[in-house]
Amino acid sequence: MTNKTLESLEHSEERFRSVVETAIDAIITINSSGNIIFWNHRSEMMFGYSADEIIGKPTTIIMPERFRDAHKKRIAQVESIDKSTVTGKTLELVGLKNDGSEFPVELSLAKWETHEGIFFTAIIRDITARKQAEEILQNARDELERRVQERTAELAKANQELRRQICECEVAEAALRESEQKYSTLVEDALIGVYIIQHKKIVFANDKFADIYGYPKDELIGMDSLQLVHPDDRLLVKKMREKRLTGEKVPSEYEIRGLKKNGDIIWVMRSYSPINFNGRPAISGIVADITKRRLAEDALLKSDKELRILSNQLLSAEEKERKRIARELHDSIGQALSAIKFSVENSLRELRNGTHPSDLKSLETVIPLTQKTIEEVRRIVKDLRPSILDDLGILATIAWFCREFQNVYSRIRIEKEIAIKENEIPLPLKTVIYRVLQEALNNVAKHSRADLVDLWMKKTPSGIELVVKDNGKGFDLEKTIALKPSERGFGLASMRERVGLSGGMFDIRSVIGNGTTIRVSWII
Repeated sequence: MTNKTLESLEHSEERFRSVVETAIDAIITINSSGNIIFWNHRSEMMFGYSADEIIGKPTTIIMPERFRDAHKKRIAQVESIDKSTVTGKTLELVGLKNDGSEFPVELSLAKWETHEGIFFTAIIRDITARKQAEEILQNARDELERRVQERTAELAKANQELRRQICECEVAEAALRESEQKYSTLVEDALIGVYIIQHKKIVFANDKFADIYGYPKDELIGMDSLQLVHPDDRLLVKKMREKRLTGEKVPSEYEIRGLKKNGDIIWVMRSYSPINFNGRPAISGIVADITKRRLAEDALLKSDKELRILSNQLLSAEEKERKRIARELHDSIGQALSAIKFSVENSLRELRNGTHPSDLKSLETVIPLTQKTIEEVRRIVKDLRPSILDDLGILATIAWFCREFQNVYSRIRIEKEIAIKENEIPLPLKTVIYRVLQEALNNVAKHSRADLVDLWMKKTPSGIELVVKDNGKGFDLEKTIALKPSERGFGLASMRERVGLSGGMFDIRSVIGNGTTIRVSWII
């Protein structure tokens, strides 16, 4: 072979390799044993194996295991495979990447022979994107077909419904004439008043409406409807009527006072709705006489007020009794114990002059016991009602009580801010304020685990405000309120009742982990 021929072959081989290496498809060549002998750059990108890793390896390495046995059998029959049955055929198969993931491929296979044996060249294309697009397209076609079927069924159903409605309309026309007569009878025999107002005049009224107001029906027709309303409520009714006719939102039901023909005042529940009557805007309304119910409610309110007065008197009597017991303990038991202490001390002094001190030990033990009893009596007196409240007033009592509280509960610090004068606090409220403060601080000590309490009492533009706020653990207020009275105790209820009976407002807020705030205010 000449040098020129060799040079030409080398150029052809170089061009072939350039084309193969830059191809957009994977191009591989396998021998008759099924081993890979050529592997272009695109093959590396597609399957994840470099040429050094794959050359000499069986082609089964790039196909899922479920296809490998069939492939081996096919390779074993390679000698008998007709070139025409292989070359030019395109197949869709599944490839296996180096990371174990599968993907769809399209395979074109060509068979060729040389003196070295039989070889196959495969051109492989990754058709993942195409398969996804085909799947999306197929889904779209299926969805379109489904929608067409649904729409066809809907149209058929609508057509059937239309025919049914036409038949119903024909029946309804006949029934409408009959129902108009029944409706008229129903309205006339209704147990509530029914009427229609147009241009502020009554244009229709049933028998019950006329009976409620004590007018004959013929007198009502053409009457200004405001004549049936108590003068003090007419402006309210007029404004609501105007808003309703202009489409503004107003209550559909409300209670007002009405006037009967004989001048009696009644309570009625009225309900309105805008309608068209004889082709023009109008208002249709119903009226129910609720005079008996309102009288019962007024009686209940009066009874409740009287009950509150009685409860207030009961609390007042309780405070008077506490005061009486405190006075008796102070004047009788306290003085008696003091006399006992004085006598024992005097006896001991006389005995010491003529007796050995060791013989007086039995008498000496009486003195501390007596002193302890005196202190206990004083404590009971203070708990029942501290005399300082009557002697020096609520502000001094608050200061004294806070000092006593901190002596007992030294871990709890109280910061006070009092911005009110003694003469600005009504006398009846002083006891209430003390009891509320007493209960609030006792709750802090027992339940809150707080180490700081903020206490504010000040004069406000409208009255007096008392606030007790701690930094304790707080509690779930809704859960506590939902408990039975026997389970949640009476502290909160007692404070709320005292404040309510004294004409004040009681509010408590608590957040778990963020303490509790009690706020009490009175308008004076």
